[in-house]
Amino acid sequence: MPFAFDILVAIDERSLARVAINQALLRVVNEAIEPRRGHELIVFRCEGGQLGCNQMIELTRAEYAAVRAQPRRFAVVPDHEVSEIETTVQRHDRYALVEIHEQIAATVAERTDPKRRRAA
Repeated sequence: MPFAFDILVAIDERSLARVAINQALLRVVNEAIEPRRGHELIVFRCEGGQLGCNQMIELTRAEYAAVRAQPRRFAVVPDHEVSEIETTVQRHDRYALVEIHEQIAATVAERTDPKRRRAA
């Protein structure tokens, strides 16, 4: 069940941007992870906006590529959704796929998309 994000007691632009920046930073970290030889599953950090989350999730390279296909999508630990800014698109045993729907967070996600930087 999605839960209210702890810093969003008063939902303001600064708090929303902070959550989105946290997600963008975790995306950068995950983009740099190299798979271990001989292992199909790769260990990634949860890309949720919940500050302080250090949980890991396992995805195949193809699953992670599918997440990265859309700049507003992030892979999170199931039940780490932040309902104030995102919607669960898919649920899997090992992870959930969320998509940002809140405009400030969506803008941050799109502007920090690593594919956008490579294309520039």
